Amino acid sequence: MTFVLDASVALACVMPDETSKRAAAMLGRLTKTHAIVPSLWTYEVASALHNATRRGRITEADAVVALRSLVGLPLTHIEPEPVRLMEIAQMTGLTVFDGSYLALSMSRGLPLATFDDRLAAAAVKAGVQMLP
Repeated sequence: MTFVLDASVALACVMPDETSKRAAAMLGRLTKTHAIVPSLWTYEVASALHNATRRGRITEADAVVALRSLVGLPLTHIEPEPVRLMEIAQMTGLTVFDGSYLALSMSRGLPLATFDDRLAAAAVKAGVQMLP
């Protein structure tokens, strides 16, 4: 089953201090299907890895390896509709960036994979199925 993949799940698979079996299981689904991400996903992942190197959480070399592995995942990048992003942000109190994941889940009728508690709560309230 196709799903919307939040950057928090992908990063949990590559950050040494965040690795989780749940994240690995979610990404493991990508061997049988693909995920949908908002167009900002690559920038969000790259920025988080860059910030992690600045904070000493990961080496620059490991960040590059991690980024290459993540951008190599079977993902479909979709540009969410801008007005819908603002509506969701205003409705939920989420940032427009986090709302982009919710917008895709809602518009495509797809479950959402996230470790972001605020995003998950907004998704459940909106009736979006969460990926276990």
